[in-house]
Amino acid sequence: MKKEQIHIIGAGPGGLVAAINLAKAGFPVTVYEMYYEVGKRFNHDFQGIENWSTEEDTQEFLSRIGISVNYLFESLENVEFFNPSGQKYHYSMSRPLFYLIERGSNEWSLDQGLRRQAEEAGVHFEWGTKITKVPENGRVIISTGPKGGDAIAKGIIFSTTHKNYYAAFLGDDIAPHGYAYLLVHEGKATFATCLFEKFPKSLHYFEKALGEMKKHIMIDIQDSKYFGGYVNFSLNQTLVKNNRIYYVGENAGFQDALFGFGMRYAMHSGYLAAQSIIENRSYPNLCKEHIIPKMEVSLANRWLFTRLEDLGYTIMLDRLAEKDDIIPTLRTQYNPSWYKKIVFPVANRAFKTRLEDKQCMHENCSCVWCKHGEHDYAEVEC
Repeated sequence: MKKEQIHIIGAGPGGLVAAINLAKAGFPVTVYEMYYEVGKRFNHDFQGIENWSTEEDTQEFLSRIGISVNYLFESLENVEFFNPSGQKYHYSMSRPLFYLIERGSNEWSLDQGLRRQAEEAGVHFEWGTKITKVPENGRVIISTGPKGGDAIAKGIIFSTTHKNYYAAFLGDDIAPHGYAYLLVHEGKATFATCLFEKFPKSLHYFEKALGEMKKHIMIDIQDSKYFGGYVNFSLNQTLVKNNRIYYVGENAGFQDALFGFGMRYAMHSGYLAAQSIIENRSYPNLCKEHIIPKMEVSLANRWLFTRLEDLGYTIMLDRLAEKDDIIPTLRTQYNPSWYKKIVFPVANRAFKTRLEDKQCMHENCSCVWCKHGEHDYAEVEC
């Protein structure tokens, strides 16, 4: 029996994971990407896939969702943390805190690795293709990335002779209700500050964060280039329209509201969308089972974190220093509990997503961004 054509709009991680799994299951899959290469939204910066929120190690998670490691994937266990006063912490942990990856179009980026796996699975790519209407036949998966910024990053990538090194910095003077980070790997480095408010002053906070980092770390910075990024968090969005259009990754609002470690959510959502098609199961129900409870906890965590301020950050780091292994503590904080269930309704009422798309400002919107449009053949840009 001939299987339905699958159209995937946008070559982000969520869309590519869906493409890989569907192609392996025998579906004809076409990915439409407006650029002529994957990863063009990124700047060859280092990022992390967190490894503390589940008992399952991230490597096992990737294998379970059908993804092999053919890209930079470096385990990070020796991470230093600095409180707002500059005190340094080094924690014990039973496994890597996260795995370092690179984003962008370089050969060993996550994006290029997923593209290679998709092509090996038989996925067809239409490069430089800006979709203006939803395809009329088959299933459609929208994987076009975030539509607004609920947190932003301002940073630089640079070359350095410094040894491999990883650090995080807390303090509202350098990253309001967020954090700054330094990732150095094999002569390349990324330094950025992540803000969850006061976005118009991002350059001011970046410069203060850079100055603070230089106080504690003797590092040479060569050939630096600025970059910026943003993440989008949203709950209660429609995940399927007309029984054939699926929304994955940050296009569906899947993100970690606490610190922006949402890459696992994005890839998991692509896998769940694929499984819902392969097994004829409800995609929204799968998301409610596997992703949304953790997102609700992350929103409760964000609400609590914003009330700590500098003294609270120090107390939090001090308490972690008392642990023989910080991984179980972090896992507990990232998973549902009676306390987080009490906090979540308060946090949800207080949270206002910055989700905004200028295409959706017209009356009776039927564009594909608008999950409530009545027509399949809506406009879309990827």
